[in-house]
Amino acid sequence: MLIKDLKKEGLFSSDGQRAIFLGNAKSRLPFLKRNGIDPVSSDQESTVGDQSVDFAFALEGFEDASVRLVDRVLKIGGLVVTQLNTEGSNLFQLPSNYKLVYVRRFGSTILALRKVSSAKSQNGKIGNEIGTGIASMKRLLPMPLEKKDVLHLVEDVLLEPPREIGETRKIKFLPDLTGDVLTQYPRRVFIDAGLRLQANGETWFEENYPKKGSIFELVKLNAGGNRKTGAKAYRVSGWLERNVGEEEFVVMKAEAGIVEEMVNGKEKAIQLIDELFLECDATKAYWECLALYGKVKDEGVFVHQWWG
Repeated sequence: MLIKDLKKEGLFSSDGQRAIFLGNAKSRLPFLKRNGIDPVSSDQESTVGDQSVDFAFALEGFEDASVRLVDRVLKIGGLVVTQLNTEGSNLFQLPSNYKLVYVRRFGSTILALRKVSSAKSQNGKIGNEIGTGIASMKRLLPMPLEKKDVLHLVEDVLLEPPREIGETRKIKFLPDLTGDVLTQYPRRVFIDAGLRLQANGETWFEENYPKKGSIFELVKLNAGGNRKTGAKAYRVSGWLERNVGEEEFVVMKAEAGIVEEMVNGKEKAIQLIDELFLECDATKAYWECLALYGKVKDEGVFVHQWWG
């Protein structure tokens, strides 16, 4: 079922391309042979040439040693397919030179990651080939090319939810990375959008966001309506189209359901946002939130995961 779905999505083909399976392949040998996938045991790993593989299946996990092996043998543009481990003690983070391109649930959560560049040194510099959607980001138009590169330094996405809500992570805010003077924008806005009344981002924004001496308008949107008052639910995309301009600096915290509408709507309102804090609410499975995170990033928005 997995291979069939990967082929359907145009992500896997054994025609003229090399695919390997890492780990214990004994029970899977007939399946691997049918699909042109070479099994590679632990004692054969050193025989696989650098950047000689188009597809790597690491279904027993993609951590530590397996990450180093896959990164060595996988071509740029190649794909690694792995299973999300929810039982380990450590949260797995997406390597910065990989892009999440596929998330499916087949009993367990299956991820496909595309290698978009060679691994970089710890200085954090990332090549221009990563996240090409960033180049179309509206706020980048006046920025020199070398400043665009820092936008790829957003903190790594967590492929598993944190053990505790409120777990702290160091956030790499967009103004800190670009050195932008926010007062150059005619208007600066923070929008806290939720499907319930208890939107809670304004206080956090005031206390934590690097406003650099500039003043932000604070807007709270309850997109879910209110039965008691008779207020109707409405589309956030339409509100953004009417109230936000491309020349303005817009920061937003929003629940996944709202962001999904912004990404899929005909207005493409997501492109009006400069920096987004994406909240995975209770209506979405975690793998669905990961897929949405990838879509937002593809639209050129500087996006963070929000944990409340």
